[in-house]
Amino acid sequence: MPANRPTLTFLAVQCALLTLAAPAWAQQQALPQVEIKADAETANGPVNGYVAKRTASATKTDTPVLEVPQSVSVVTRDEMDARGVTSLLDVLRYMPGANSETHGVDPRGYEYFNLRGFINAQVTSNFLNGLRQIPGGFGQFRTETYGMERIEVLRGPGSVTFGQADPGGVINRVSKLPGMDIPNELGVDIGSFNRKQVVADLNGHTQDGEYLWRVVGLGLDSNNQYKFNNGQSGDNNRFYLAPSLTWRPSASTSLTLMADYMNDRSGSSRWTAVRPGNVLTHTLIGDPNFDRQSNDQWSFGYQFEHKFDNAWTFRQNFRQANLKSVYAALNPGTLTGSVLTRGTTVYNSQVDNTLVDNQLEGRLKWGATEHTVLFGLDWSRMYDREVRYRGAAPSLNIDNPVYGVTIPAATTLFGNLEENMNQTGLYAQDQIKFDQRLTLTLGGRWDKVKDETRNYFNRTTTRSDDSALSGRIGLSYLVTRDIAPYVSYATSFLPQTGSDFNGKPFDPTKARQAEVGIKYQPADGKTLFTAALFELTKTNVQTPDPAHTNFNVLSGEIKSRGLELEAKGEIVKGLNLSASYTYTDVKNTQNNTASLLGKQPILVPRQAASVWADYTVQGGPLAGAGIGGGARYTGSNYADAANTVKNGGVTVFDAVFHYNLNRWRYALNISNITNKEYTSCLAEPTTTCFWAAERTAILSARYRW
Repeated sequence: MPANRPTLTFLAVQCALLTLAAPAWAQQQALPQVEIKADAETANGPVNGYVAKRTASATKTDTPVLEVPQSVSVVTRDEMDARGVTSLLDVLRYMPGANSETHGVDPRGYEYFNLRGFINAQVTSNFLNGLRQIPGGFGQFRTETYGMERIEVLRGPGSVTFGQADPGGVINRVSKLPGMDIPNELGVDIGSFNRKQVVADLNGHTQDGEYLWRVVGLGLDSNNQYKFNNGQSGDNNRFYLAPSLTWRPSASTSLTLMADYMNDRSGSSRWTAVRPGNVLTHTLIGDPNFDRQSNDQWSFGYQFEHKFDNAWTFRQNFRQANLKSVYAALNPGTLTGSVLTRGTTVYNSQVDNTLVDNQLEGRLKWGATEHTVLFGLDWSRMYDREVRYRGAAPSLNIDNPVYGVTIPAATTLFGNLEENMNQTGLYAQDQIKFDQRLTLTLGGRWDKVKDETRNYFNRTTTRSDDSALSGRIGLSYLVTRDIAPYVSYATSFLPQTGSDFNGKPFDPTKARQAEVGIKYQPADGKTLFTAALFELTKTNVQTPDPAHTNFNVLSGEIKSRGLELEAKGEIVKGLNLSASYTYTDVKNTQNNTASLLGKQPILVPRQAASVWADYTVQGGPLAGAGIGGGARYTGSNYADAANTVKNGGVTVFDAVFHYNLNRWRYALNISNITNKEYTSCLAEPTTTCFWAAERTAILSARYRW
């Protein structure tokens, strides 16, 4: 695409901001040699064990988790390794307030989940290293969990620090980056569905510590769990590479360059035939010669930091990302007897992101108070191009399916969209500490979002120009150095597409949340216990226009109330625990369809609970051997908006057996060990059900030095 004026303006602003730090940076070049020492735990770095003591996802400053006046959960690298996670949905399995795998196993790689009862969180809450990964329609950025150092979930509105986002929460993925005393790792995995995988995490630094580097890579060759009746399975292949380089010319300045590339090739078949009476079969309606999903994504960026003195620090984070995907599938039509009509669809997507976040942080003392002030300016641009085709396909006898038939190319154009979105945000925050106990957090943000969508298929153009103010006020109090009750109030907004009967573009949805909770973290920092009560209200929700059929107005409202409990950490030497309980009461409190008032949104369970424990023998002849297991309960939920069709509750068990020998670690992770067979269904507009993950075993070997 040709350069445009916003992009050129952005580049000019980049240069100007970097020059602000240049004089002080130059003065630092004559300083003595940097002392080499291991990095202490930081808000974005490695963590020893299951519990992070510090986080930046809630405030964009390095803040103790205990003092954040909002619910935040951190899944560390150690916990991910212990549980053998391979996807973001695996990460969320043992977390309160998050309901993952709402659409079963999706071989296409889409990450469906909800946060605090709000669906489609995978579209609005996707952040990498503090910068949003803005999706298109079917073009969505994926997560390679092996490349992540930690994954943090801020539950509730996060617009003050992150801008536009749905109110359920924000998921910030933190990449593995260079550091001191990080072990190297090589590994190989084999497992279910012909899984074969190799991984590498290599790093190093110069003798004086001025340059540090790291390369993380992964190669996966596998099938997925969906198998055609002729024995063929869809692919599940991935190549991932993420190099990074840090330059520390002085003790006060650092620049980290980072890039990543991910290539996915998979089958897209997961639609299975449904018999009358909503009886789901295992007969795939697709064809291995047609169904496919390809996804190529890459990004380049940097993190720059300069400390002017002991008080003020400037940071700039930048990323340019690109995504191209092709999704081709056979879709179900009408079932007559045992013959199912089918049609083809092909979606071609291209998504480009350009993002930058500038932060100026000051740590100051005014009288008896300590202040951590933050001023920020961020800007982002998203370009999306979607071209969609459909066509005819041969029918399928679901009792005697024949695959490998000739499928005509999908040539009928039914969608041709181009979207340009520009966002600018200004924010400020002050964390005020009184007497080392009471912390008052005040934050405010102004956003401007412009969006233009050109529909070349029906020759229409839709434009929107939205602005919004978001805020947060929170209070936490250290009763002792271990216990901190807190209370907070926060707001958020999210632009939405579409227009009313008069052609007026819809205003953004808005949300407000009140939360009260308590956190307990013993002085050794190895465990963390949290409890939170919240009430979250989302307004400007689209609901049918009573005066104009097939149009919507913004008079809808959804309210979510809930309780979340979480406990994690090393309970006794060698025994690690991660447990959670969630109660969520979500209802439509305002809706122009009277029958939907008071109803629960689809795929939102009222209750969920989980517990994971892992023990490693500390001494004797079995030292290094370990065993662990977990149980995950997801309560019943509704498949339709009228709450007449219900998905039953389910409990699933996981296990791990592992052994550490010198520099080697061997592990056998098994999820759904009883091979519990269950589905997640949607009943609108027609019944569609998805199979959940089958029993999956992965045997891994890791060598670290």
